[in-house]
Amino acid sequence: MKGKRKGISPLVAVIMLIAFTMIVAGILAGWATRFATEQRTILEKCVRADVMLRTAVYDTATSNLTLMLYNPGTVPLKDFMVLVSYDENGPPIPSTWEIKSTLNANSFETFVHNLSDSNIDYIEVRSVECGGAQDLIRGFDVVYS
Repeated sequence: MKGKRKGISPLVAVIMLIAFTMIVAGILAGWATRFATEQRTILEKCVRADVMLRTAVYDTATSNLTLMLYNPGTVPLKDFMVLVSYDENGPPIPSTWEIKSTLNANSFETFVHNLSDSNIDYIEVRSVECGGAQDLIRGFDVVYS
């Protein structure tokens, strides 16, 4: 009897497997609940969010681009990404920058940024917080002064 080894009983093995499965299911259920709640909160906010690029004025003397943004939505938005793409006569790489500001619901804000080139093809503004809140203005709608 010295060399004989015995394993755990089949009943104990089944109970341990069931317990392990229940622990993993409990952990996953908690994570899934938190994840779904966070996503629902973000979605509820972003459904009511919007941004409009009302005007873009490029000052040729100072090389400043002035953007007027309007938030027609019912929630405030913060932080925006701006992309300026140039036509074939401009630089090959678009200009991008971030606006670190809050745009309250139903309000206008003006932002100024210095650009190196005036050959604008289009300007796109997108909310970092709610990616669906975005607007675009074509280069021929930019006012040059």
